[in-house]
Amino acid sequence: MRGRLLIVINIVIIILELIAFVHDCFAFGVSLFEWYTVDSNVLQLVVSIMVLFYVLNGKDIPGFVTVLHFISAVGLTVTFLIAAFVLAPEGGVEYYFLENVAPINHFIGPLLSVISILFFEKVEKLPMKIIAWPAGVTLVYGVICLALNAVNVLDGPYFFLKIHEQPMGTIILWFGIIAVLCVALAFLFYKVKWRKVRGN
Repeated sequence: MRGRLLIVINIVIIILELIAFVHDCFAFGVSLFEWYTVDSNVLQLVVSIMVLFYVLNGKDIPGFVTVLHFISAVGLTVTFLIAAFVLAPEGGVEYYFLENVAPINHFIGPLLSVISILFFEKVEKLPMKIIAWPAGVTLVYGVICLALNAVNVLDGPYFFLKIHEQPMGTIILWFGIIAVLCVALAFLFYKVKWRKVRGN
């Protein structure tokens, strides 16, 4: 039963993420990858395809897939939290959670990703150091975007990346907040996932 639900959940994720990806391709073109939200959702699409491949072929899900899933699950949860508590209050709940594929990118994708990895994917316990990966990847994204903003190749796409418009203190503060959020979420997910050594 658990295996069947895992298959269904990831099939749903793949279908929804493909819909969102096609929409975003038409809406943003090649610039869609500027958005952390899109990057996290595309990574989840790739992860779900890999999970489905291994499960349908009766193989164990490799550790590297679980690490990638930790990165995507944390990234998607960060997008949900930032959209819900930072962006939506100013830009509107309808825009960030109801219009077009926003429900997939900001709510359904994150929810199904977390449910899949925490409660349905049977994998060997990994070392706790994997909780650093989501923050590391997120900071790499931020540094690259910040550098591109500095040389006027990129504008944003988030307000705290606009180095010519924001004080350095604001940028550092937001980098710190998001890094801590990533580590905290990854730690929480790790503890829930492996709350019992044999309870996986």
